[in-house]
Amino acid sequence: MKKLMLIITAVVLTTSVSLAQVNQSNVDQTGTDNGATVEQVGLLNMSDVAQIGNDNTAGVTQSGMLNQSFITTWGSANSAMVNQMGTNYSTIFQWGNDNSADVTQTMGNHSTINQFWTVNNSASVEQYGFNTSVVNQFIGVDNIAGVYQWGMNYSEINQTFSEWVEAYVEQYGFFNESYVNQSSVWDIANVLQDGWFNLSYVNQEDNFWSNALINQYGDYNWAKVDQADGYRDFAGIIQDGYANQARIRQYGNESNWAGIVQTGMFNLADVYQVDGIVNSSYVTQEGNANWAFTNQIGGFFNDIEVEQFNNFNTAVVNQNEGEFNTAYVGQSGDWNLAQIKQEKGANNYAGIAQVGNVNNASIKQIKGEMNWAGLVQIGDFNKATGIQRKGSGNEMYSEQAGNENTVMMKQIGGEVNMAEVYQIGDNNYTYTKQIGGVSNSIFVEQEGTMNYTETYQFGGEGNLAIVNQLGNHNYSGILQQNVTNSGADVNQSGDFNESVILQYNGDANFAIVTQTGDYNYSGILQDGSFNEAEVTQDGLGHLSVVMQNGNGNSALVEQANTVNP
Repeated sequence: MKKLMLIITAVVLTTSVSLAQVNQSNVDQTGTDNGATVEQVGLLNMSDVAQIGNDNTAGVTQSGMLNQSFITTWGSANSAMVNQMGTNYSTIFQWGNDNSADVTQTMGNHSTINQFWTVNNSASVEQYGFNTSVVNQFIGVDNIAGVYQWGMNYSEINQTFSEWVEAYVEQYGFFNESYVNQSSVWDIANVLQDGWFNLSYVNQEDNFWSNALINQYGDYNWAKVDQADGYRDFAGIIQDGYANQARIRQYGNESNWAGIVQTGMFNLADVYQVDGIVNSSYVTQEGNANWAFTNQIGGFFNDIEVEQFNNFNTAVVNQNEGEFNTAYVGQSGDWNLAQIKQEKGANNYAGIAQVGNVNNASIKQIKGEMNWAGLVQIGDFNKATGIQRKGSGNEMYSEQAGNENTVMMKQIGGEVNMAEVYQIGDNNYTYTKQIGGVSNSIFVEQEGTMNYTETYQFGGEGNLAIVNQLGNHNYSGILQQNVTNSGADVNQSGDFNESVILQYNGDANFAIVTQTGDYNYSGILQDGSFNEAEVTQDGLGHLSVVMQNGNGNSALVEQANTVNP
């Protein structure tokens, strides 16, 4: 009985020792000065090292169970090192000169490194958790790839037909994915992911000296950078939050710069630059569900900046084939919409600032030079529109402080024309239109509620129209057509006042209207040259009509209420 127990014990110990080993190692070396060191401790470890060439060194250390490592190096002076601790799989294949690959894995990781006809390339992977890393460097010189993973992430780096390209990926968290593809010369890509379910893409093709940066903090963020055939371009995306999306594309550019910073949730930013030189786009989003789109196609030294704070704001900016154009959008509030479009112009500026909620602002400048447009909205439900076409040196500016105000400004053709509108209050409306002409100016100021102005300048030169409204429900209408060096000035203080000034076909006509009180009406018609008309209304319910046909006419009207004794 005792002998039987000893036999059973011996069999169990032999079986345990056999199971504890199950290690397999194959080393093939052909050449001179090759060195291979394999150390395996644990269950089911397997290592295969094959070296053909000169001065190759391969070191494999596996401690745990179910580890596999394959190292194959062809060429000279190659070095590969693998260190695995538990359920890991690593494959390294090097074919070239002076290559170096370093892999460190702890628990359930998978790493594949392939370096083909390369010289002085380096790839390093360090994994902790259940990560997967794939590095491929095919035909290139002095390429570097570095991957650090902690958690359960996936990283893929491909550098093909490249020369002096660097890619670095860091991943912390779970279910993050990073893809880097570089088929170019002297490009650098940096990716950092810290969170869950983040996804990033970097693709640089045939660029020279371009740089791409993606940093993702949070969960469910999406970022993609494309740079193709450019020169010294930079693209950077920083996301801190939840479910943000950012996209940057630059094709055939030179020295272009694009940056997106997102803080919050569900923000969307898209930057697109094509065939430009030294163009820049910058988008900042702080809040939730903000959308920003920027486009620059052609041109050089153009600049776009978008800033969005709070929630549900939308900004759209387009600049096409222009030079030295600048566009700015600043939004602070909720549900604001801003649109800027500049085409084929030079030295143009367009800016929109919105503070409040549900405001709408739009600017268009087409084929002009040295045009300037600015729209400022403070309040809620305001609307402002500005359009300038084919003119030069034109300027338009609108400032709204209140609610439900509307401004519409148009300048078509012409040179050095100016329109400025200021609205303080609620439900005010202003419309200005300038077609052709040179050095014409319109100034409108409204303070109150439901005031209405419309001012037109067609042709002519050196004309001036001024409107000041203080009160409620006042109306002013001014038309200057084919006149030069003429002026129209309207001042209204009170409620329900109305003024109409018409100036046609002449030179040096002047009309001045001053209304103080309520329910006053003034109408002035001037057709000719060197005409003067001045109307003053003080009180309630006055009516005045002045008609001047010809030259050198003069009219003075004063109306006031009298008090009976």
